[in-house]
Amino acid sequence: MRSSRVAAIVPSARLRVACLTRLERWKLASGLWVCKLRLGTPIIPPVMMKAAYIRANSVTHALEILGDRWVLMLLQQAFFGVRRFDDFQRRLGLARSTLTHRLKHLVAHRILERQALDARDWRFEYRLTVKGRDLFNVALMCERWQRHWAAGEGQPVLRLLHRDCGQVIEPVLVCATCGDPVHARDVSYCDGPGASWIVREPRRRRRSSIDGPAPRKVQVSGELLELLGDRWTPQVAAVAFFGVRRFDEMRSSLQLATNILSDRLKRLIELGIFATRTYQERPRRLEYVLTGKGLALYPIMLTLMDWGDRWVANEAGPPLLLTHRPCGSRLVISVVCDHCGGPLLRDNVLPQFGPPPRSTERRFA
Repeated sequence: MRSSRVAAIVPSARLRVACLTRLERWKLASGLWVCKLRLGTPIIPPVMMKAAYIRANSVTHALEILGDRWVLMLLQQAFFGVRRFDDFQRRLGLARSTLTHRLKHLVAHRILERQALDARDWRFEYRLTVKGRDLFNVALMCERWQRHWAAGEGQPVLRLLHRDCGQVIEPVLVCATCGDPVHARDVSYCDGPGASWIVREPRRRRRSSIDGPAPRKVQVSGELLELLGDRWTPQVAAVAFFGVRRFDEMRSSLQLATNILSDRLKRLIELGIFATRTYQERPRRLEYVLTGKGLALYPIMLTLMDWGDRWVANEAGPPLLLTHRPCGSRLVISVVCDHCGGPLLRDNVLPQFGPPPRSTERRFA
């Protein structure tokens, strides 16, 4: 890696520490630069002098790929068995150029693969890869949250039938070691072997690109799309699970512009994810505390982190290691049936839409 020596005084304490080391960068598939400290010549890459950088975590890595409203809806349709371009367009009502761009994005990240229908035909279909199918737990946790906190009136109800026990079930996130449900207060964190600093490459997307209701044929609530389909909104919510509650701490942790952070916090309060609490009267300062609705997002964040650890973390390993306090073991998550306790897999879960449950049935692809 090419780099230049620093002759000037480094203004930041963090960069002064970095001056005593050699920084090696490599680019992840998600478009992030990872900077890891190693002993060597005291240098600072020019990018570190100009760009803001934050601690790496697999939720951030995953959201760099998945944090887009149309990407989320495309993935839902792919799990329901939609494979052809025209079928995606008809169900989502997307412009052909937008749909083409999102499909290319998912193919580039190996979540979908493009397969020719016939050697003599130019038509293709898009199938979930192993990496894409591994997002099933994320989809289950999103459905659980939506059912409890964002179900719209008059919309079809999605029920999940577990074939192994024959019951309409509720997916539950548990510790694979002890079998107990996992709650945010029961998990502690420490740096993992992949702990590092990341610098994002510039990516511009107007907030208006995530606004607006979901198409009628899509069983995803507008609230869920707004929470996960934006670059910054889910990350602002995620840092609260690490105990970051104050405005300045959030801005420092995420390296966000003040106006962007203010806008996201205001919207998260409107959605009922955060509530404010005064911790200083003069001048008046507020803390942002997760509500019950906000805490219910924790299983989604954990499944995103679990997926990110497997597929988009750097070669050294996961950036964070989680410990389940009740049993004292390293946390390995599993999604199980609330009736029989059996694992929920794509092959043994059947989605059913609306009453009566047997009116419409589709198998996951």
